[in-house]
Amino acid sequence: MEFLSPSRQSEAEILEKRSRFIGAASPAFSVEEAFEFISSIRAKHPDASHNVYAFSIGTGTPVDRVSDDGEPRGTAGYPILEVIHKRELRNTVCVVTRYFGGTLLGAGGLLRAYGKAANRALDEAGACKYAYHQLLRISLAYDQYGRIQRELEVWGAIIDQAEYGENVTVSAYVNGQDVDGLVARITDITAARSRIQVEDGKYIPCQEA
Repeated sequence: MEFLSPSRQSEAEILEKRSRFIGAASPAFSVEEAFEFISSIRAKHPDASHNVYAFSIGTGTPVDRVSDDGEPRGTAGYPILEVIHKRELRNTVCVVTRYFGGTLLGAGGLLRAYGKAANRALDEAGACKYAYHQLLRISLAYDQYGRIQRELEVWGAIIDQAEYGENVTVSAYVNGQDVDGLVARITDITAARSRIQVEDGKYIPCQEA
């Protein structure tokens, strides 16, 4: 499963009728991680008028959450979520902080301002394609290590670490769709003398969008 998510955390500010709107965006791969980011923004702006947020977490049917944080219902969190959806982003959280400038914007003005701040923040974050990589732990003889290391590189695997004991144990992240083929290839190269464990992995950025 591949999806688009922000490449990095970002921040961007706009000014609407003397109100400051500061958008902050980040990738987040769980609801807990999204709320941690939201909490960090609230802590950064404790005296703000509002800290509005939206996030979309998950790769199947996503978990979507919004908060207007005291703004009129539907004028703040939902426009941010709409920006996330229009960009076809997953595992994304965006917070827009508002410092009230003394002039009411009305429902339409709020919709535009929160959406614009979210867009600016996500522009700054960029987008990256993420793919699920499973973790392979490969135990093999020392004389096989060099060839297997080269084979992992050919398959685009990301070597996490190598442990040296009686044998070499290599830990590498491999794109989920390549796992079966790579396991078969390693088994063939080592004449079935290697031990391979396939474990749960994580999502890893693989290409800038």
